[in-house]
Amino acid sequence: MKKKIDRCDLCGGELKLGKTTLEIWRGADLVVIKDVVADVCQQCDEAYLSAETSKKLDDFLRDYQRRKPERFISVPQYSPLQVVGG
Repeated sequence: MKKKIDRCDLCGGELKLGKTTLEIWRGADLVVIKDVVADVCQQCDEAYLSAETSKKLDDFLRDYQRRKPERFISVPQYSPLQVVGG
């Protein structure tokens, strides 16, 4: 029996188990979580989290501010006028 290949909802590419980086805005805070296990599209890199991983992520985000981050990173921010001119 041939195994069904899971496909990306966006581009139709093949999904394979891998890791992704999540960038999540919580109010004015940008939370970056690296190496999250997910099914990752081999064409467009869209990542699909399992229900279990999503639940763990929700639990983490409820009280992430109480945890010590692995490190802090500097992220540049630009205004729309800088991007499109004006």
